[in-house]
Amino acid sequence: MRKILGWGTALTTLVSWATTVSAQTITIYTDRAEWESAMSGQFLMETFADDQLNPGVSFVSSESGHINPAQECYQDVLASASHNEPMTTWSFVPEIYGFGGNWTLGGPGGSGNSLLVYIAEIPLYVGTIPNSYNGGFWGFTSDTPFTSVKLVGGGGTNQQNYCFDDMVYSSQESTGDMDGDGDVDLDDYDIFIECLAGPDVTTTPEFCTEMQFDSLDFDADGDVDLTDYAFFQSQFTGPNE
Repeated sequence: MRKILGWGTALTTLVSWATTVSAQTITIYTDRAEWESAMSGQFLMETFADDQLNPGVSFVSSESGHINPAQECYQDVLASASHNEPMTTWSFVPEIYGFGGNWTLGGPGGSGNSLLVYIAEIPLYVGTIPNSYNGGFWGFTSDTPFTSVKLVGGGGTNQQNYCFDDMVYSSQESTGDMDGDGDVDLDDYDIFIECLAGPDVTTTPEFCTEMQFDSLDFDADGDVDLTDYAFFQSQFTGPNE
């Protein structure tokens, strides 16, 4: 685990030429359990078991990036030297505080070099995933929320073939907005009720998905009970609020 202090893009006004710069602290993790702990157990996972991404998650690949359900991973090939600016950008709604997953670099299509990781909207360089990765975890957290992560091939002449599996991401401060429409209302309450199982019940109820169950376990104790309901109530805003 290591921390880096990044600096956001300067915002300059035409009137006074004043510059405002915002600091952002990034922490990189190579241990999944440590990353999960940093997120207080509040995170979602995309396993790529099918070609339907979790709600609020999307990607744009300038190359051949695609989901491979047979291997349950996202596959891409990013050339390190190209006029096409090869890259993949992952986007998240709502904004997140953490991102990561299991990475396998190299393999068919080129020996590869590395992957460079950026927070795309700033832009801010986060770190490098080395070519030695063979299924290990690499991820990061930020003290400032962000909406997109950009991956590009590292320096060199080889193209970087890679597989990305069990992607995790976290809004950190869970709100109960289960349908991602920006509020916590009766639609979200209906989802909560389907997932309410009681204390020490760790089995996902019939009409609740595993992803929903994990998201509504606000205190990260493995169940969805009245303690989680009390937090959900505190976040209730009503529609369009």
